[in-house]
Amino acid sequence: MGGKSTMAALFVILAANLLQSTYGRTYTVGDSTGWGIPANNNDDFYDDWADNKDFLVGDVLVFNFTNGQHNVVEVTEAGYDACNAANPVSTVSTGPARITLNRTGEYYFICGIPGHCSAGQKLNVEVRNGNTTGGVTPSTPVTPTTTTYTVGDSTGWRVPTNNDDFYEDWADNKHFVVGDVLVFNFTTGQHNVAEVTEDGYDDCNAANAISTLTTGPARITLNKTGDNYFICSVPGHCSAGQKLKVEVRTGNTTGGVAPSPPVTPSTTTFTVGDSTGWRVPTNNDDFYEDWADHKDFVVGDVLVFNFTTGQHNVAEVTEDGYDDCNAANAISTLTTGPARITLNKTGDNYFICSVPGHCSAGQKLKVEVRTGNTTGGVAPSPPVTPSTTTFTVGDSTGWRVPTNNDDFYEDWADHKDFVVGDVLVFNFTTGQHNVAEVTEDGYDDCNAANAISTLTTGPARITLNRTGDHYFICSIPGHCSAGQKLKVEVRNGNRTSTSPTPGTPSAAAPGTSSSPGTNSASSHVATLSLVFFMSIAMTLFC
Repeated sequence: MGGKSTMAALFVILAANLLQSTYGRTYTVGDSTGWGIPANNNDDFYDDWADNKDFLVGDVLVFNFTNGQHNVVEVTEAGYDACNAANPVSTVSTGPARITLNRTGEYYFICGIPGHCSAGQKLNVEVRNGNTTGGVTPSTPVTPTTTTYTVGDSTGWRVPTNNDDFYEDWADNKHFVVGDVLVFNFTTGQHNVAEVTEDGYDDCNAANAISTLTTGPARITLNKTGDNYFICSVPGHCSAGQKLKVEVRTGNTTGGVAPSPPVTPSTTTFTVGDSTGWRVPTNNDDFYEDWADHKDFVVGDVLVFNFTTGQHNVAEVTEDGYDDCNAANAISTLTTGPARITLNKTGDNYFICSVPGHCSAGQKLKVEVRTGNTTGGVAPSPPVTPSTTTFTVGDSTGWRVPTNNDDFYEDWADHKDFVVGDVLVFNFTTGQHNVAEVTEDGYDDCNAANAISTLTTGPARITLNRTGDHYFICSIPGHCSAGQKLKVEVRNGNRTSTSPTPGTPSAAAPGTSSSPGTNSASSHVATLSLVFFMSIAMTLFC
């Protein structure tokens, strides 16, 4: 009987290890000491605490501290070394603070209270992807499928216009799971994001906020099930509708023996320059070259350029244009920040700021883009590449004020089948026309005052990177009202010539996975392995 119990216990331990390889672990920073100024002048206390720990994507750090006495500021490496929280990635001022490690690489945290960081209240952790198991039989640990959502989509995080239920409507019918990421796009100093209790949400009261992020764009990882409540704590904003409730459930588990769904390629959203944003670098012409170094860009990834509209722009140029800092023949130019650019082709992509003197002072970026990961296996055929189409808007007419037909572009789009990943090419003469992506209201009113983006150099190429309706107008006075406007409806779905097969990647869009792609076949194996272990354990107990 004792032998059976021992064997059963071993099987339970193996099963527990399998579960641990699937789900993130929670670390209490400093253990029982918590998050404070280390005692006895031990500047290396948190360095020693983190030493020999193996942090993985999905793990959670819990910072225990007294509100008002400490905080947790995520900073860059330079901010960490200098104990400078002037340009934080995020700040959490309410303890205990829970921070999910949602990317690989180095994380830097300090206490932003003056004198605390220099006295040792700082933490650096290195995060890697989850373990893979060796041998022939064990399966690869399952990585839960997670999604990155941009709150409010192109509207971002602000006081909604004439619709108190805007964010409620946005969240409706979305399926949020633990590990998903919410991105709140807002202007620092004008808005914030406070996570609150249900009462705080109902009363628009952030007095006892769980956490508050004051720097936009803010990224929040959903790390618990149930209802999560967020408001803007700037007076009057929440009561005017700037509030969000999301219901979060555990991630999907696979069951049965049916074929697995297609694998979604892993795509990532990169904020260019991180907390520095997109500007003329200080005393370092190679700043953006250094930023891009060692990063792995794949087709479908998104670059976010954070800049002040009117002070900077983003021009995609040729290699010669990059070398010469010349945007005269730019492929496209985005003049409204923050600007989002989806990397939709392999090879080198070149970006500069075309404001005189900025590129030559170092405001230029080159990224090398490769195709996304493909899945392995024993014998399956190569994954099917989604079929995307490049449409020339208006065909031979191009993009101009139509002649005697206000519905020309509506008629052109009619019966066309647009899918995520397709490209629209707007052919126009630079200086005579432009392409402004606007909201539905902006489209109806021919108003580009709050344009999502504006391309002023023709021909302009725009990749359709999300589902739903897209609206484009020419913002030159009188052009839109004369019919130079286009609405296209975009859906998911590959245009493949044969039936989709397991392993078919789907096109990337906002809300694509920010974690490695999930192989559902591995999920089956991992789930069945766990059941196998537990069944043997129960048999031995009996």
